[in-house]
Amino acid sequence: MKKEIIALVNSEEGYYRLNNISKLYRYTKDALNQDCDVLKIEFDNINNVNFGMSTINIESRDYAGIITECQQATTKYLEEVARSLNNDIAAGYRNKTK
Repeated sequence: MKKEIIALVNSEEGYYRLNNISKLYRYTKDALNQDCDVLKIEFDNINNVNFGMSTINIESRDYAGIITECQQATTKYLEEVARSLNNDIAAGYRNKTK
């Protein structure tokens, strides 16, 4: 993983799948083709539900810092998922399945 993440940071654009729920994205040009320096973690929908806060910018450019920020972002995201699901339970809501 370290080699792939370092290569991603040194590239102009691309992504690396970190785990089953997130990808690390890199790009150096924005939608208007202006120079930028973006590294972000983006979370997949869980069970086809978007729980918000699905993209978080990563400020670090060294491997250890990137990993730490990704771990913190993952914890924050999953806490939001748990909070949302717990609110649904408290409200008596459940997603009906077959």
